[in-house]
Amino acid sequence: MDIEILPLTDTLGAEIRGIDLARPVAPEIALKLRDAWYQHVLLLFRNQEMSNEQLKRSTEWLGEAGEITMPPDRRGDADLSIALISNILDENGKPIGALGDGEMWFHHDNSFTLAPDKATFLYAVELPSEGGHTLFGNCYRAYDELPEELRKEIVGRRVLQVYDYTVREVPDTTNLGDVPHCWQPAVVKHPVSGRNALYVDRLMSAAIDGMGPGDGKALLEKLFPYVERTDYEHVWQPGDYVIWDNRCSVHARTDFSADQRRLLKRGKVAGEELVAAYL
Repeated sequence: MDIEILPLTDTLGAEIRGIDLARPVAPEIALKLRDAWYQHVLLLFRNQEMSNEQLKRSTEWLGEAGEITMPPDRRGDADLSIALISNILDENGKPIGALGDGEMWFHHDNSFTLAPDKATFLYAVELPSEGGHTLFGNCYRAYDELPEELRKEIVGRRVLQVYDYTVREVPDTTNLGDVPHCWQPAVVKHPVSGRNALYVDRLMSAAIDGMGPGDGKALLEKLFPYVERTDYEHVWQPGDYVIWDNRCSVHARTDFSADQRRLLKRGKVAGEELVAAYL
């Protein structure tokens, strides 16, 4: 058996055909998938049919599954490997999942942890009639397109990544308390490709190390437009499985009607501490 690798755009993503992720992936195919993933940053597999247990094994070709960090009381269940991304309510009117409806800003998953996720996957189960698309941006290109003066300002600095699971807005650093947060390199060196990727985003990046609040915010505002780019827009179909590299990409969600049901299942591949890039 062989697979087809079809680029989705010139800058990000490839569709993989000829594979059923519900079944074990042969070593020679796993190697091709890893090579394609590192090259294209994101892989799409259509028409997949998987149980939760099969989903949990679906990333074995890439690495060890990561644990869900969102507290159970904020996401409707306590499964440590699969989280429901949904606006659906149960018979008691309680959400069955997290991050219900509406748009979400571009972000890197779990950048507020010491070892952010290597990868995230989403598997589409139930979808609205329109909207709820996922936008992806290539952070290698975001870095490559920075003017030289901005590179000199940001390379080698750290950024404070903050995420309060109860909100979807600008991070607040005045009272972090138990809010998850972590200092990360503002530009990371990818451990496999060796390329530099800009690692800031509007949803979670709150401060720049060594800069006052005003100057730090001003620098971040200059950087965000380079990250907030749509290199690929995924219009979901039931059975779609998309897995992407969190270290060199961002993603966002477009709005959709609150009266439309949407259910995707989310899992992760465990990561490691990020490495800072230098000029």
